[in-house]
Amino acid sequence: MDSTLSCIYVVNIFGAVLLAVVAAGNVWKLPRKNLENTSLLVMLILGFLNCLIDPIVFTSEGRPGALAKFINIYGNGWLYGSNMYCSTLWFVFLSQHICGGVSRIHAKILKTVVGLGTLGVLINFFCPFIFSIDGNNHYHRMWGYWIYTVIDYGITMDSIVVYFWSRRRNGILKYFPIWVYFFPLMIGTFAQTLFYGISTISAGLAVSIAGIFSSLQNELIFRDRLTGLYNRVYLDRHMNVFSRKRRTVMTGLMLDLNSFKKINDDFGHSVGDRALIAMADILQRTIHDEGVAIRYAGDEFIVLLNTADQEKADGLIREIHYRIEKFNNNSKAPFKLSTSIGKGLLDLKKGTMDEFINTIDREMYENKKAYYAVHSENDRRLR
Repeated sequence: MDSTLSCIYVVNIFGAVLLAVVAAGNVWKLPRKNLENTSLLVMLILGFLNCLIDPIVFTSEGRPGALAKFINIYGNGWLYGSNMYCSTLWFVFLSQHICGGVSRIHAKILKTVVGLGTLGVLINFFCPFIFSIDGNNHYHRMWGYWIYTVIDYGITMDSIVVYFWSRRRNGILKYFPIWVYFFPLMIGTFAQTLFYGISTISAGLAVSIAGIFSSLQNELIFRDRLTGLYNRVYLDRHMNVFSRKRRTVMTGLMLDLNSFKKINDDFGHSVGDRALIAMADILQRTIHDEGVAIRYAGDEFIVLLNTADQEKADGLIREIHYRIEKFNNNSKAPFKLSTSIGKGLLDLKKGTMDEFINTIDREMYENKKAYYAVHSENDRRLR
């Protein structure tokens, strides 16, 4: 075995072991099964398989026999497709994590690009334009290689644009260290592109995926395990940040589930947990990239909106109530959701953080009193 092939084996085995360790130590800690976490898990699986397939493909290079040629052709096809899918899964993960997803048009464009890319890989097996395998079973790049380089880089750059656009809308409310994915993968891609005959993309991807899981592990301290929302620790930390940034102006909402004790008493705490998860999902879908939703305590939530526009905030409150009504009409759950909401403006030039929290808490309490005046049978204070 020559030195180049030995290095390829060492690098890719390192990548495979790294991802296996990451999977064993972190997968079970992911909060919920949703599109964000599913994308990350599939990316981890593809990255692991790439690290196994890559050295096998390089081993088959130049070897005689039908099996070696089969591995060379379909193994390289797998790697082109898998690298494209991993870029796409990173995009889905980041957009879901930061802003709850992208517009339908944006998503359709991405699906079209990936669909055409997949078709191109399949066509290449019969009519080579990305790469070819000659009679001596040697791999050769063709002009289509650069198309897939542009696709992979383009999707990655698109994710960065979405990230910074969301950061602009959210201000300091949401953050993810995107460099942990971007730099290792880019270094691996540049190295393999510039130095023909080496294999560093799969290993670079493995380091990138490990970086994502490491960052998420650090973020778990700020996440509520049940709902996946941010928690009280996150709120307290950002309250300190806001206190230092005296120019901070935003709108806050405090929400409390009505009749939550009745849900727990009538159906059990597991059903009560389902109610909390459903409410959290409604908040995430409503707020999108306009702010963040926080599980404050028990059945209480706080929403921080990166806007001082009260009409816009009122519109989001109406949408929350609309989505709750839609859930109640369509869900087969044994409970009906209802919430009391208090609203207030956070302006540190005119008041303190404690005054802000007290304001939205008082507004929520007044809203709740009005609810129980009509639905006295659900008032836990009378039970």
